Amino acid sequence: MKCEAPPLVVSDALVKQENTYFFKGVPFTGVAIYAESGVVVSKKQFFNGEILGDYNFPYIDIKGLELLDSIIDEEWDGNLQLFHEGKPFNGVVYEAAYGWVCDVRCIIEGWELDGLSQHFQKHDCYSELIYGAGPIQYEYIWNEPSVLSYYKVKVQAEDKRSLKLSFNKENKLRGIYIYKSIDDIFSLNAKVDNSPLKITSFSDIKKLLSDNVIELSLQNVTDVKFTELLPSLLEFPVNTLLVSNISWGVLYELKKTCLAGARRTKLSPFS
Repeated sequence: MKCEAPPLVVSDALVKQENTYFFKGVPFTGVAIYAESGVVVSKKQFFNGEILGDYNFPYIDIKGLELLDSIIDEEWDGNLQLFHEGKPFNGVVYEAAYGWVCDVRCIIEGWELDGLSQHFQKHDCYSELIYGAGPIQYEYIWNEPSVLSYYKVKVQAEDKRSLKLSFNKENKLRGIYIYKSIDDIFSLNAKVDNSPLKITSFSDIKKLLSDNVIELSLQNVTDVKFTELLPSLLEFPVNTLLVSNISWGVLYELKKTCLAGARRTKLSPFS
C-alpha cells in the first residue's frame, strides 16, 4: 500500500556536510521548500540526504503564488481572511515552525479551500491530506509518513454518503465505516487518477492487510440497493458490528446474511 506523506521542511533547516543534507543530525528524506524573501521558488525531494529532483504535490492543483506565512497579513472579521500586499491572497501558504513546514493551505480570494495540510512535531508525525476530485472529496490521515491511520471518501452532495477505512499502527485494516450508501462511490473512485489508495470495489478492500479484528459500522443506511452489497461486505472478518438508524429492510437482510454466515461457521447468530 503506497500511501506516504513526505516530511516537509524549509531549506534553511537543512545542514549540508560534503554532499549530504542533514535535518536535525539525520540524513534527510522528504521535501524541502526553498524561498526567497518569503516567496517559494522551488520544492526539492530528498532521499537519505541526497537531492532527487524537483517535487510537485501530486494530489492538488497549485495555482498562484506560493508564500511563507511570515509575509502574509491576516484580518479577522468573524472569519479569518488572508491578504498579501493589501489584496485578498490567491495561492498557497506554507506555515513553518522549528524547521518543519507544519501547514500547507490553498487560498482563494483570501479564504482557505480544502487542500493539503500536514503537521509535524519533533518526535512524532501527524499528517492530513484533503482534496476534491469532481463530485467526491478524499481525506487521508497518517500516524507517521508511511503509516496510514484512515482513509475517507465522501460524495460532495447534500446527503454526504461516505466510506471510511481505518488502520492500526502496523498498516493493517481495522475498521470499515459506511454512512448512508456507497453504491456509486466505487464507480466514482474508478474515474479518479493519482489516488494514494485506489478503492473501486470490495475486492480492493480485501487486498489490504488485516488482523481479523475488523469493526464494521453502518449508519443511516436506508437504500434498498445496499442489501445487494451486504453478502460481499460480510465476507470480511467482522469482530464488531455497529448499526445506527438503518432501515428495517436493510436490518432484515443484515440479520438474514449474518444468520447464514453463523450456520456456516458455527458462530453465534446476530440478534
